[in-house]
Amino acid sequence: MCYSFVTGKPNNTPPGLLRLPLWGSYWFLLWGNYKFPHETIAYYVKKFKSKIISCYLGNAFVVIVNDYAGIKEVLNRKEFDGRAISDVMKIRAFGKTLGIFFNDAVEWHEQRRFALRNMRDFGFGRRHQEVENNFVEELTVMLDTIDNGPINNSEKSVVNGDLVYFPNILYPTCVNMLWSIMSGERFDRSEHDILRQFCIDASIFQAGGDTTGGATSMTAWLRHFGDIFSWKSFYNAHNGMINFFRMYLEKHGESLTEDEKESRGFMSTYLCKMKNLKSSNEAGFSVDQMLLVIEDFMFPAASAVPTVITNCIKYMMHYPEVMKKVQAEIDHVVGRGRVPKWDDRKDLIYTEATIREVMRIATITPLSVAHRAIQNTKLFGYDIPVDTIMMTNLTAMHNDPDTWGDPENFRPERFLNDQGQLGKDYSMPFGNGKRLCAGETFARFMVFGMFATLVQHYDFSFVDGEPMSLNDKIPGIIVQNPRAWIKLNPRH
Repeated sequence: MCYSFVTGKPNNTPPGLLRLPLWGSYWFLLWGNYKFPHETIAYYVKKFKSKIISCYLGNAFVVIVNDYAGIKEVLNRKEFDGRAISDVMKIRAFGKTLGIFFNDAVEWHEQRRFALRNMRDFGFGRRHQEVENNFVEELTVMLDTIDNGPINNSEKSVVNGDLVYFPNILYPTCVNMLWSIMSGERFDRSEHDILRQFCIDASIFQAGGDTTGGATSMTAWLRHFGDIFSWKSFYNAHNGMINFFRMYLEKHGESLTEDEKESRGFMSTYLCKMKNLKSSNEAGFSVDQMLLVIEDFMFPAASAVPTVITNCIKYMMHYPEVMKKVQAEIDHVVGRGRVPKWDDRKDLIYTEATIREVMRIATITPLSVAHRAIQNTKLFGYDIPVDTIMMTNLTAMHNDPDTWGDPENFRPERFLNDQGQLGKDYSMPFGNGKRLCAGETFARFMVFGMFATLVQHYDFSFVDGEPMSLNDKIPGIIVQNPRAWIKLNPRH
């Protein structure tokens, strides 16, 4: 009995790790690397000589795919479109299955479709002149904060002479742009402390555990023991974001006219939709649902985007020869008289290749978001039982020599073809298929604009004692950077 528990697994499934009580194979992943247990997976891929392996996380049977072919297959087949919804995520959703990210109930399709269709009207995921103009204004505010110093005590926490605190300096711009689409409003500079707090909450929401999802996902009763495994921090950060949205509802929710509701941003459009519901099959529209849908769009922009930009800056500091090439290209295409715009992206080829290379080598979502098999199926000859959790190891795929040749080297040129143009991109930092990150286009727009603007204006220097090694990382759903001061030297 004990032997079958430890070694057993469904028939004809991928080779797998042993299983122990309570957390299953998770014990072995922790043994290999406590903070980043996903890195232990590489050991078992080599041991089993298989790019597809299996294990148990708690009571859940899990299949982990680790190469390009396997990950693309999983992300593009409807049999794997389900989500692994833990009790923790249900608690986050007011005890229900709401939102888009951590939901596979029937209404997630409807909510995603409604959100994307209506957010596009306000500039999400497509070219929109007002949004691009607003972005230039936000970039100008960020540059003024860095160049001319703080105007209040809040800004003193991010600018001290020529020292700038990353990623916090990026927070207001990242949130304000998406918030303008959600609400039709932007916070002015004197209120940026509110946006910084929102981003801190978003960062805590995705940190504090580990990259496999953590112990509280497998044993939700641990939440009753204070902040063990950062549960309390996670939940308080979630409430902080929800209260940020409720602040807008309390201010505007009932006072908007019908005309205003159609023009004040996505939240107002959603409220108008709720008011005008006619058919029972649209009963999934509610305030709680709206709050979770908005959170699912906002928290990546508030945490992942600043993380990627900070990674870009860190790699420029460690590879100054690459930074000089990026700066030379920006000087040639854009000059110094204005900030880079979205239209410049097609001509800033090496700059774009550099961003792609950073997102590849410093994958911030190592295991992405887990999927679930919604029916019995097969994957490369293996049987995959219904309800199997499917994990896509993006870090392994982004570091696979079979795909990249020399993945350990930071080399933006790998994204260029023989003609010096951008070639096929085999990386998947935003996933793929129907569950592709809905904010990919907007996130790439933000990362490109902010990174190119910072590199255009400044050189970067290390500050003694600050955690700026490429190995300085904080575990979580996304792998983040420790906050750090960087010296910004204006280019002349």
